[in-house]
Amino acid sequence: MIAKEFGTQNAKKILLVPGNMMSWRQFEQLIPLLETDFHVIAISTDGYDEISTFTTAEASAESVEKYIRERLDGAIDLAFGESFGCTTAGLLFHRQRVCVGALIMSGPQYMSLRCFNWLLKAIIPRNQFKLLNKIQEQKKLPWLLKRYTRTDDEKLIRQFSAVPKNISIETLRSCTDEALKLYKMIDRFEPDPNARVAVWHGAKEPNMAKAIRKLKRAFPNAEDHPFEGYGHGEIIANPDVMAAEIRRFMKA
Repeated sequence: MIAKEFGTQNAKKILLVPGNMMSWRQFEQLIPLLETDFHVIAISTDGYDEISTFTTAEASAESVEKYIRERLDGAIDLAFGESFGCTTAGLLFHRQRVCVGALIMSGPQYMSLRCFNWLLKAIIPRNQFKLLNKIQEQKKLPWLLKRYTRTDDEKLIRQFSAVPKNISIETLRSCTDEALKLYKMIDRFEPDPNARVAVWHGAKEPNMAKAIRKLKRAFPNAEDHPFEGYGHGEIIANPDVMAAEIRRFMKA
């Protein structure tokens, strides 16, 4: 894991956890809009730091917890997880092995196809690895990725500037496996009506209705926040909207 810190003079600390295949640079347009008021910590999780391999969400959370204890006095005010980053951010918030005041889960899609999960495990990492190897030549996204995101080619391809080097097929396989386990993990959470949680998702984003139901069971007072006209991950292309909504949530 690597971490970049901005706005260190500010008291309130926001941790930004990027999505699958992404580094901390996924938030490069957002950071300048937040660092004037917040101490922002943007991370590249295990597997996306160009030196390690992702194994499990738990191991990823442990890496972040170690950093928070050693560098941030054991506490942050907000964990923000984008897409697959919700696994690490969600564990940090649920475990509270370090103090995490609030949680925003952005695009935590329900992926599981139950008895067909083996097919997703076989297809998704392989296709992701092929995509990463030729991303500079891409002008159109694979059909399956477009179906998953419900966003357009240009906006998502722009995000691939944040892809780190040296992502291994082992990392991609482990991330797919952990993404498919996310809601099994959440189903084991004891309901916490006092938890400060917001769930962001694009109104066009598929597979969110079941996700919302399960998250509402775990966090009964969670704020359900759809963004009209957006697909999966499209919020990243609108950093001004993100910054305004983070500020609003932090003041609530």
